[in-house]
Amino acid sequence: MTYAQLAAGTALISGPKNVETVSAYILLSLYPIPMRRWEEDRTWLYLGLAIRVATDLNLNQPTSVKPKNERHARELLNRVRVWLNCYNLDRSTASWHGKASTIATRDYIASRSEEWYESSEFNMPNFDIQLVAYNENLRCMSEFKEKIYS
Repeated sequence: MTYAQLAAGTALISGPKNVETVSAYILLSLYPIPMRRWEEDRTWLYLGLAIRVATDLNLNQPTSVKPKNERHARELLNRVRVWLNCYNLDRSTASWHGKASTIATRDYIASRSEEWYESSEFNMPNFDIQLVAYNENLRCMSEFKEKIYS
């Protein structure tokens, strides 16, 4: 974990921004080092970095690019997959910490995740369906919270 944190810090300062960097920050957010006190928790920080780099890469924006081949199609799917993971983690971590979410509830890509799942033959059947279902669950929860706290 020490090496992973060092690599994450280096990537933030001088490294190239790419989808793999976002994925690395997501992993650091999901699997933090054990902490002695609540104040030492860095999950929210790593998730914030993942979201920031993802928005810098425009992962939150729909693309109208047509895939050139299977490899390019899979790369485009992975960009959306990583953004949906950011959205889902943002929602679940915000609920866990009792904070507001960073990403808007009505995010364009997240609100159309079902269409995304059905859009390509290259989606991963057992993984992507879970990702979309969890996304729907979290969006329902967000709408419920909006109604309760309005």
